[in-house]
This record gives sequence, structure tokens and C-alpha cells, in this order.
Amino acid sequence: MSGLTAAAALTAVGLRAGDTVLIGGAAGGVGIFAVQLARLAGARVLGTASEGTFGFLRGLGAEPVAYGPGLADRVRALAPGGITAATDLFGREAAETAVELGVAPERISVVADGPAPPPGVRRAGAYDAGPGDLERIAEAVRSGAITVPVAAAFPVERIREAVTTQAGRHVHGKIVITL
Repeated sequence: MSGLTAAAALTAVGLRAGDTVLIGGAAGGVGIFAVQLARLAGARVLGTASEGTFGFLRGLGAEPVAYGPGLADRVRALAPGGITAATDLFGREAAETAVELGVAPERISVVADGPAPPPGVRRAGAYDAGPGDLERIAEAVRSGAITVPVAAAFPVERIREAVTTQAGRHVHGKIVITL
């Protein structure tokens, strides 16, 4: 589902080779796929995250940028030529920053529920994934073009602990339940 959501969010903005894309929530469960799919498409990726995840994001091929007040200035410093697309995988900060930086609303998508996005910004979810996206993502994982980081593995008897860990929202990678 995370991979399909990422694919749909990038398709919604018409991502193409040569784009400089801002991905909000780049270190999250959907973000790890969005970063890698965007890189595979030939885009430059700036990813918002907390500073503690910068090394993790660099390992995925993104240029990390701290979220929070002043984001637009930090993005301008990283990409003086501007950004051409954005997807916000958590909240609205990256989408609003992209609008502020002059990105056309139809080149911005959001996936999280919540307040309405800026006018013209597209919503996307796994249900918007295109035909063949699942197979394309699976093949990229199989071939090693996309990595799926595993943050932790739990036996099924410890599923409550796994859910609690995931609910903490600062997991960098997937939580695996072993049967």
C-alpha cells in the first residue's frame, strides 16, 4: 500500500526526469517509496524530515531538508533554480511551501487526510495507483532498484509491541510481523 500510494502521489504531479521534487514526510512509510520512485524516474529529490533522519534519507538518494518554520528559505538555499513539483505525504507544510515557491498547483499532491489542501492541489492515495504500478514496484524491489528498509521485526506473539512501535510515528522502515 505504501508503494502504491507513493506511485499515485508522483503520478498525480506528472513527475518526469529532470524535475526537482519536494517530498514532505520523506522518511516515513510512504516517503521511502516516493523518494526512490522519484529517483528512478530521474528526478532530483528534496525530502523534508527531522534532522535525526538526514543520514537515512541521504542513503535513499534524497537531499534532506528540515521541516518547520523557514522551510521555504531552506528549500530555496538547496535548489536556487526552484522546484518543479511536490508531494506532501504528511500534513500540508510541503504543499503550502511549494505554492509559496511558485509551483503550479496541478504539480502538487497531498495524501494525508486533514485540512483542505491549497486550491488546485491534487489528492492522491493507493486507490489512484495505475495499472501495472504494483508489478513495477515489486520488480524494482526484487531487482534491488528499490530497497525496503526494515526497522524492526516482531514475532506474532508480540504484535501489540509492534503496533505500539509503529504508532510512535518515528519508525524509519517497515515493521515486520513474523509468523
